[in-house]
Amino acid sequence: MTLSRRRFHAWATLPLAAPWVARAQGSKPLRLVIPGPPGGASDIIARILEGELTRLLGQTLVIEPRPGAGGNVATEMVAKAPPDGQTILFGDIGPLAINVSLYPSLRYDPVRDFEPIAKVAVFPWIVAAHPSLGVRSLADLFELARRTPEGLPFATPGQGTPMHLTGAMLSKVSGATFRHVPYKGGGPATMDVLAGHVKLGIVGLPPAIPHVKTGALIGIGVSTGTRAPQLPEVATLQEGGMKDFDAGVWYGFLAPRGTPRAVVDRINAATRAALSNPAVIENLDKRAVVPAFSSPEAFRALIEAEGRRWGPLVKASGATPE
Repeated sequence: MTLSRRRFHAWATLPLAAPWVARAQGSKPLRLVIPGPPGGASDIIARILEGELTRLLGQTLVIEPRPGAGGNVATEMVAKAPPDGQTILFGDIGPLAINVSLYPSLRYDPVRDFEPIAKVAVFPWIVAAHPSLGVRSLADLFELARRTPEGLPFATPGQGTPMHLTGAMLSKVSGATFRHVPYKGGGPATMDVLAGHVKLGIVGLPPAIPHVKTGALIGIGVSTGTRAPQLPEVATLQEGGMKDFDAGVWYGFLAPRGTPRAVVDRINAATRAALSNPAVIENLDKRAVVPAFSSPEAFRALIEAEGRRWGPLVKASGATPE
């Protein structure tokens, strides 16, 4: 799902396909709407890119967090914005793929109502356990779950998140019951697993890294198909027995449907250039975020495929909107 670090660096050093990016300046600020709170993952990634995109576009980037309804508030707002190239969305897997099946009636369509610009980045999540749970691998975890008829509790950042749906996949693969304990975000979920209140968690990788390194948490498996460079000793879930499982929280830029192709291409080229900047790459790496640039067409295909992929898991998990 993601580029290897070596392949990304090799790709990023290629000559830019659009050297005209910086010359196509806009007089008005560019609104970048974030479907999450200030300080959340999407906000942090956007701010890492902010300065370089402003320089490349010759246009001030104004980041506007709009949390609410699992990202639907921001996504709907951009879907209904004028297609004049002045408002774009920094969307992610939730409102663009999972919420289609999670919410009974969305007032936007992730495919029909947007012009995808570029996939930008992805980060893994991790299955992690408190040491007192006594498991060190996915096989250990499955064995324990099968011996826990009431269901093995696991903490996640919330209902309908990819981490919650991964728990449904654990149940399906193991034949055992895993009992969901939703939290209001990844930070609180990680802290409660760290404290041993819930001894198993499926959370975003970045907040878990320091605790796995110290042994305060046991890394059971990461969600992507390749191991995380920050925790090379932790196997992937695929290595642990979840065949073909390769997933991460992905992010990308989108514009309202009808936005001129010239605008889409200009921002796409600027995104590619920004993601080739060593300082940007380093800042993303510190947060376990992998650059993952794509064309508009490839990003549209991803959104369509991910909607189909996660729909059955939403149904199997019994997730409902919070």
